[in-house]
Amino acid sequence: MLLALLVLLGALALGYARGGTLDSLGHLPLRQKRLVVAALVLQVLGGVAGGWRYPLGLALSALLVSVFLVLNRGVRGTGLVALGLASNALVVSLNGAMPVSGDAMGRARLSTQDIVSGADPRHALIGPDTRVGWLGDRVPVFAPARAEIVSPGDVLVAAGLAELVVAGMGARRRRR
Repeated sequence: MLLALLVLLGALALGYARGGTLDSLGHLPLRQKRLVVAALVLQVLGGVAGGWRYPLGLALSALLVSVFLVLNRGVRGTGLVALGLASNALVVSLNGAMPVSGDAMGRARLSTQDIVSGADPRHALIGPDTRVGWLGDRVPVFAPARAEIVSPGDVLVAAGLAELVVAGMGARRRRR
C-alpha cells in the first residue's frame, strides 16, 4: 500500500512537471467507476472477516476490477494494473493467503511473528508447498516511514497507476 502511495505522489509530481493538471485527470473517460468501489468493499470485507472469506473476497474483487479494466482498456495504464491484480489474485487463490518471503522480511527488518502465530491470516510464509511463490510478497521496499514487502503484482499495479495518472493529467508537449 505504501509503495502505491509513494508512486502515486511521484506520478502527480511528474504530471505537474510535464505541464499536466488534476482537472485533466478528473476528465478521464472511465466507464463503470462503481465497479472499483464495489471491488474495494469486497476486498476490505474479506480481509476483515479472514479465513476462507479473504481469498474469496480478493477473487471477487479481482473479477469486478477485471470487468472495469476491460471496459476501460483504451485508457493508458489499465493493462499493467490488470496484470498486477491478476497475478496477486492467482497467487492468493492458489495458496489461500499471500505468500511472503521470510528472507525479504528479515532484510526489511520486519517481524514474521504475526504470520507464524496466525494473527495475520492474510499472509503465509513461503515454504516448500507454496504454489507460484515467485508471485508472492518478495520485494522489500524501504520507505522513509517504514519498510514493507510487496509482490511483483503490486509493482505492476503501482506502475500502471503511475502511467494512468501521468497520461491522464494531459502532459503537454513543449515546442522547440
